Amino acid sequence: MKRRNKILTSGGIVVLAAICFYVFFPILIAPPLPFYHIENNDVNNHEVVVKVFDQDNKTIFKKTHMLGPKEEIRQSKPFLLKFTWPEGEYTFKVTLDSEITKTYETKMYPTLMVVIRLYHGEINPIISIGAVVV
Repeated sequence: MKRRNKILTSGGIVVLAAICFYVFFPILIAPPLPFYHIENNDVNNHEVVVKVFDQDNKTIFKKTHMLGPKEEIRQSKPFLLKFTWPEGEYTFKVTLDSEITKTYETKMYPTLMVVIRLYHGEINPIISIGAVVV
């Protein structure tokens, strides 16, 4: 009976160590990237609203940012989504100054960051959205 308990305890420790290795080792090598990064390359102030929708078109994130000229913002990922994302496409809807809206669809990974850039345009500012994967 003692031998069986030792085997079960040892097996449990090995399984727990493997789970910890799977979750924490990648973070030690490359910490999760921010959720998104906004760069205002324009000479004007802008209000940027970022909404993220899941594959069922439910809003899972919404935040408003005020950016000055040449200002950058890095938004960290929501805690529960730092390490894993449910399968499916996610839609980033970016609204600039309550006038211009652009969307970007992507699958999400801990090593993916959405990059939003604002540029000066002739009449209206220009929004560029893409992703960076490490």
